[in-house]
Amino acid sequence: MNNNIKLIVMFCITLLSSCSSDAESDQDATANKGFLKIGSQTVELSQGYLENFGIRGNAYNIDFSLRSKSISATEDGAVVYFELFSPLQNNLAKGDYNYGGFSDAAAYTFTKWGQSLLGKNINTAKGALSVTNGVSIRPTGGIFKVTENGTKYKVSFSGKGTATVFKDGIAASTQNDVSFTMQYFGDVKKFEGKTFVSTAKNARFDIVEKNHSVIFN
Repeated sequence: MNNNIKLIVMFCITLLSSCSSDAESDQDATANKGFLKIGSQTVELSQGYLENFGIRGNAYNIDFSLRSKSISATEDGAVVYFELFSPLQNNLAKGDYNYGGFSDAAAYTFTKWGQSLLGKNINTAKGALSVTNGVSIRPTGGIFKVTENGTKYKVSFSGKGTATVFKDGIAASTQNDVSFTMQYFGDVKKFEGKTFVSTAKNARFDIVEKNHSVIFN
């Protein structure tokens, strides 16, 4: 009798362990995954965003952004931002996107206005994306690849850029041809793009800039 009870208990434990393992495996398979690597520093990415700024030329001006779970002042976080031109409205077409100009607005290109940040206290306090202590890099070349663009997105980037190191919000040094890579697989929240008007010092006219608030809400 005791042996039968022991066998039943062992069977239940094995069954529960198997169910728990399957649940964790399913959860892991559906979780958003990704990373941003600048030089030797790497931070995981957890959420994607897509903003449609309408048609320009023969393509659609699409902003694609990613962020880490935390972008606070207490731990290293990351934000990835690319401005691209896609032949699809409100979506990034599958394929390779190469470096190009904003005025050309050619499909399957990304512009120099992209920016990736890694460090502590990433914010938009001054309108544009900035990091208090860390590094900000703008792309000067590379390939942005879209492999999946349905319920889940699978994207990656490998290239080089101009990197600026910030300490206490002040630019400390700048270096060209710094390698950086990004990979992401997961869901992407979609929005209509929003802009705001800023006036630079000694400027003769107002400047229309893109609002990155969706990343921080």
